[in-house]
Amino acid sequence: MKPLRGVQQEEVWNHWKKVERIPETDVMWRGDIRNYLPRNMKWFLAEIEEQDIEKIFVISSDDWKTITETFRLLDTVKSLDTIKDDDMVKNILAKKKIYQHDIDGLDRKFILVSPSVNGNFTIIEGNKRALALLSMNRLVGNQIYLGISSKIKNYVWARYSFKTLCKS
Repeated sequence: MKPLRGVQQEEVWNHWKKVERIPETDVMWRGDIRNYLPRNMKWFLAEIEEQDIEKIFVISSDDWKTITETFRLLDTVKSLDTIKDDDMVKNILAKKKIYQHDIDGLDRKFILVSPSVNGNFTIIEGNKRALALLSMNRLVGNQIYLGISSKIKNYVWARYSFKTLCKS
């Protein structure tokens, strides 16, 4: 990942709230994901580079097991062509159609976490949209929010990102 500038966590959360249309007054939103993040996260606006693609993983949520064994984004995108009768795949393909019609039709600033700028990276917000863009070869160059902490390997929602080592 190419860090562009440091950002405050509040900027990241405000963006997430905007994407998911969370009311400003809702303080408990996505606590299932946010509350388990390490407290020492450093946040950046960053750009996805070509070499990052093989080190990006979807969130380590077991509901993704219906379409991926490795949770690696590259492997998961390949399953989109083989799995047709799955609601998650249908949702991803619907997002792809929106992007094909208008690349700015959906938000493209996802939220990833990692132990370093070198990966492995876990998408904690924007998994389906990232898959749609990758299936169109439009993920590289995308600006995202990246949270970095050496403790991220112990984060429950990143556990599958470190189970399988990425091949170089």
